[in-house]
Amino acid sequence: MAEDDLQDPAAPPRATSPVRGQRRSGRRVTTDPAPGSDPNPAPVDRRRDSGDNDSRLKADKPPHW
Repeated sequence: MAEDDLQDPAAPPRATSPVRGQRRSGRRVTTDPAPGSDPNPAPVDRRRDSGDNDSRLKADKPPHW
């Protein structure tokens, strides 16, 4: 029998080192940017309305108002 076979099944798994070449900084998934994408995009002007539907949605009120 190997030493791993004698390990308590209720014990938490042993920490293993990450595979070489992978980043391990936290629990969130991170992906590499798409090829050709801009790493620092231009900021969006939030004062400009994004669509025709915005004014309609902003004017809608719940029935109790």
